[in-house]
Amino acid sequence: MTVSLPAILKELGIGVKSISIISRTPGINCLGIIESISNSSAGCPVDVGTHVWHAQPGWAPIDRMELERWMVDAPDGSHWLVSERKLIDLDRTTGPNRIGLVLWGSEELSNWLGQAILAGRIRLQLDETPASPSIGGISNRAEKSKPPPPDATAIKPKVKLTEWLSQRGYERLQVRPILLEGRSWHIDGHLLGPEGNKEKHRWTLLEDPFSSQLTRMGDAEPLPFVPQLEQISPTSWKTIEMVRSELPSVCEERRHWRVSQSAAGGEVQGSILHWWRIEEKVAEMTSSPILIPGWQVDFPGNGWMIVHGLSGEILNLPQSG
Repeated sequence: MTVSLPAILKELGIGVKSISIISRTPGINCLGIIESISNSSAGCPVDVGTHVWHAQPGWAPIDRMELERWMVDAPDGSHWLVSERKLIDLDRTTGPNRIGLVLWGSEELSNWLGQAILAGRIRLQLDETPASPSIGGISNRAEKSKPPPPDATAIKPKVKLTEWLSQRGYERLQVRPILLEGRSWHIDGHLLGPEGNKEKHRWTLLEDPFSSQLTRMGDAEPLPFVPQLEQISPTSWKTIEMVRSELPSVCEERRHWRVSQSAAGGEVQGSILHWWRIEEKVAEMTSSPILIPGWQVDFPGNGWMIVHGLSGEILNLPQSG
């Protein structure tokens, strides 16, 4: 469900005044300060003067360390943080005395919206609500959020965006988590070794059309669920013939092979490196959709660009149309 939180607050009679605060914790944005609550039955959990924050949907949960990092930069006063990301390990969270925090997760938000809809206080068509910069609908150059394919999997990011930005001298930038469309290839075949040896193998490869690379899946970790985030489609894909032609460079291995040879003083043993080569022409190949993590980041002077969640590479947004 796409929810424009500012539109919901306005519909419920909760006036929010925009202020120029950008969180240094990626994905947590300040919507503004509540300046009026005209409907006392709206069930607003905070008072006038409270800062309202929104944590965008994403694959990474908000844990104690991230919440405490956010509180370090938060201004004095009361705060209402509405998170559409999972909340974990928050029992021992301690914040500074200058901060008063009301923290809502997806369950509290859903219950609140459900009660408002049943009471007739909200007339918005939630699934058709226009995207808002406050919750991450930032680019008309990219495809809008859509349900992932039923057989798709998603990968955990390897890049820690906060550290990545800090290392490059950036701190207060607007960011939004996204998913880059890729393909997972499952290859069933054989490796041919020395002296007629043959081994059956199965490889799982990652086709990343944004880096134009085909690699082994390696230590990439799958997510237990596929977050419904904005998905970015590539401008082109490799054909199956192109993927097949790249199998030798990806799947073949060099291994030590033990050899022995008779000599005058007895038997001499040693090892040499041998190539184990794939029979790529007869290998069986199937593919399934895979979603690669990334972020849209608004870089000063360059505008919105993509930071690849596995490699940290900076990419241009694909041109629409």
